[in-house]
Amino acid sequence: MLIVQISDLHVGSQFLQNKFDQLVDEVNQLNPDVIVVTGDLTNEGLMQEYEECKTLLTKFNTKKIITISG
Repeated sequence: MLIVQISDLHVGSQFLQNKFDQLVDEVNQLNPDVIVVTGDLTNEGLMQEYEECKTLLTKFNTKKIITISG
């Protein structure tokens, strides 16, 4: 079983989409069974940011994603 852990996405006004897309490409090449996302998911904690985060996480090709807010 391969578990990938990523942290501190900070989705929001200062989010770097190109860096995230690069991360998605690299992680998807690993074909992980589980991705654990820890730390700050959003920048301001706004509902809109969490909605965007949820959408962004669908770009990962994995069976399970676990999020742990920081």
